[in-house]
Amino acid sequence: MVAYLVFFYHCVKTTPTDTLPLFSKWTLRLVQQGHIGVSVFFVLSGFLITNRYGRSLTLKGPWFRQYMQNRFARIYPVYFLLTVLTFAVMIVRPQYDWDEWTPSFTLFDKVFSVLLNLTLTRGYFKDFWLLGMGTAWTLTIEESFYLCAPFLLLGLRRNRWNFGLYPLLFLATGFLLVAVCTRFLPYYGLMGDVVFMLCRTFFGRCVEFFIGIALAFWLNRHASAGRQAAGGSRFTWLGVVGIGACMLAMALNEHRPFTSEQAFYVRYIPLTNLLLPLPVAALLWGLIQERSWLRLLLQTKLFDLLGKSSYVFYLIHQGFIDDFFGREISENVLFRLVAYSLLSIGLYKWVEKPLHQRLRASSRPAPPVPVAATAVPALR
Repeated sequence: MVAYLVFFYHCVKTTPTDTLPLFSKWTLRLVQQGHIGVSVFFVLSGFLITNRYGRSLTLKGPWFRQYMQNRFARIYPVYFLLTVLTFAVMIVRPQYDWDEWTPSFTLFDKVFSVLLNLTLTRGYFKDFWLLGMGTAWTLTIEESFYLCAPFLLLGLRRNRWNFGLYPLLFLATGFLLVAVCTRFLPYYGLMGDVVFMLCRTFFGRCVEFFIGIALAFWLNRHASAGRQAAGGSRFTWLGVVGIGACMLAMALNEHRPFTSEQAFYVRYIPLTNLLLPLPVAALLWGLIQERSWLRLLLQTKLFDLLGKSSYVFYLIHQGFIDDFFGREISENVLFRLVAYSLLSIGLYKWVEKPLHQRLRASSRPAPPVPVAATAVPALR
């Protein structure tokens, strides 16, 4: 249910905490780290794509077309509809908010920004990365991973040492692109700067996906070896406590004095990009291999449905729907949470799911190694 972490983060991220009592202050500061839901989603994506497609991978034309069609059907239809509605509202009733065009935008700027949104490439442009549906900048990273995943999985399947080599190559490529684009292609903040590359692009966030991939490789090896899952909930708690510790470290980092923005990110980026994915992977391992209370909760029909509709929830909890709801109905956080959850369930059942079933490939890849992973999709 990582989308709900991001929802609460967006609700309280600018709320001042200095004057609050000690317990309330640090509770709110921890909630303000709910952006970690994005990191959880990236690790989970690496795991799910590997577990879903790793064994059937051939890189032949029919397989690759089927893979891309299924990825397109999963992500794009509901995104396209909501993006079109977002820009329609922007044209009819401009608010000039942080996620909209400014009065200085030319016709070319507007057309180009719409094109970037429709092609899921806006996340590579610092000037446009929040323009449109604010939360959808992460889809640029996700789609970049989808394009690379078959080639990465093939290389990793042949040589496991590539788990160390590939992230270094992506990071080096990111630094090179920043140097080239900022000097020779300084248009709309393409590749922005080093901090932007590390925080907002696949080149900087690739480690999170690779940890998810490594977890899937290890889990499939564990299952194929016929080993029995350990009892208890050790890894589940290790993951929960580790994630909490990372959130606390981030909160402490945010409220320390720094001489520059660069000094802040020197401490912040290793926490989010390198350290946090490790307890996330431990949590996923625990949910799959251990019979914990959290796994039993996520396996219930309610949480399964909330997990399936969480993609829509993630997209709609900011933007024109949230603006209208807060302005015309209520700004109450819990009321909005319930309303958006019900709306996302409706959109999932009557829009996202039917479109996905209609557009996906008729034949499906070979099933992955059987694992007790029924609780994991509910985390989405």
